[in-house]
Amino acid sequence: MSSRLFEIDPYAGAQYAMYTSIKKDEGSFLDFLLQYDSHSVNEGDSSWLTKLVTNETASSLSSPEFLQMAGFLGLSTEDIVLNTSTFDTQVNAYKLQLQLEMAKRKMGS
Repeated sequence: MSSRLFEIDPYAGAQYAMYTSIKKDEGSFLDFLLQYDSHSVNEGDSSWLTKLVTNETASSLSSPEFLQMAGFLGLSTEDIVLNTSTFDTQVNAYKLQLQLEMAKRKMGS
C-alpha cells in the first residue's frame, strides 16, 4: 500500500520518512495516513508535520523524567518551547536527547 501511495503522491515518501524520524517505533503507516495532508503538502504547506513535532515535543517536555533532568542540567523549558520552526524544534530535541544521555552516563559512572 505504501509504495502505491508514494507513486501517486511524490511528496508522501519524504513526508513519511520525516514522520518515522519523529515517531521512531511508536508510529505506524496507518497513523501517518491519518495525520498526513496530501493536498496541503502538494501546495507547499507542511504544517501537519510542524503540529506533529510540537505535540511530540510537548509530551516529552511534560514527562517527570525530563523535568528532573532539565533541572539537573539547568535547562530552561521556556526557552525550548518558544522556538517557532520545525527545524529548531527538532534540533533542540536532539540536543536534549544528547544532553540527557550524557548526564545519565556521568551519573551512572
